[in-house]
Amino acid sequence: MTVPLLVLTKEERLFLWIGILLAVLVVGGMLIGRLDRWRKRQMEEEDETSNHVGSFRALYEKGAISKKEYDRVLRGVAERAGMNIKPENKTAIVPQADDPPKTEDPPSTPVV
Repeated sequence: MTVPLLVLTKEERLFLWIGILLAVLVVGGMLIGRLDRWRKRQMEEEDETSNHVGSFRALYEKGAISKKEYDRVLRGVAERAGMNIKPENKTAIVPQADDPPKTEDPPSTPVV
């Protein structure tokens, strides 16, 4: 004669399955919460890159950093983003103006 190792009444089996179901729901909820936080963190990191470049652009326009430094920052951001960038041309003669580009004045006569 064989005796089962775990003999449970109908009510005990019901409580066991309810406990298992609750455990699965709690673990699933925790997993979904962690995935949601990870997704939000990933989205925040993308937004920081555009603000980062914008702040360097503002520094360049104020004259706090040179054109060479600004180009180096842009090149680094492009490399991290995986973009194809043109190699720096060392032989070309470039004017040594560290000032940001000047904006042109609008024409004095209105365009009709």
